[in-house]
Amino acid sequence: MTTAVDTHAFLGLLYDDERADASEAALRRAYRDGAVVAAPVVYAELAADGRFASAADLDRFLADFSVDVTEPSREARFAAGERFQEYVDRRPDGIQCPACGEKRSVDCEACGKSLSPRQHVAADFLIGAHAAVDCDGLVSFDEEFYSTYFPSLTVSPA
Repeated sequence: MTTAVDTHAFLGLLYDDERADASEAALRRAYRDGAVVAAPVVYAELAADGRFASAADLDRFLADFSVDVTEPSREARFAAGERFQEYVDRRPDGIQCPACGEKRSVDCEACGKSLSPRQHVAADFLIGAHAAVDCDGLVSFDEEFYSTYFPSLTVSPA
């Protein structure tokens, strides 16, 4: 069994936030069940966080958790693109209040086009597709997002 890990699961450990214990438990469980991997984009996102002074420091952190960085397959990369397109097609124009649901249209002052918030980027879909196509599960705290676009993917901790 191979389990992929999302960036936020690692960030929970790095910053010892309220999800640190759940991250550590899920990683230990995944390690007991088999291999633990991360997509290269997770490596890049961790490097961008600024917590690591060098690639060697980041490599040591991942080695401490027995995590290998593995390339997504061609099929996973294609699936990521398909799911990202689905997301883009679903995304509404404008913004919506998370409390009351009121929708507002915000136009660009320069060109007049309607602005829409981008909550997820292609990297999120590459992480999900890598886990769904090439692995047997994903350690992430974004179960709702991943189950929407990769319904067969097992996400923990759920």
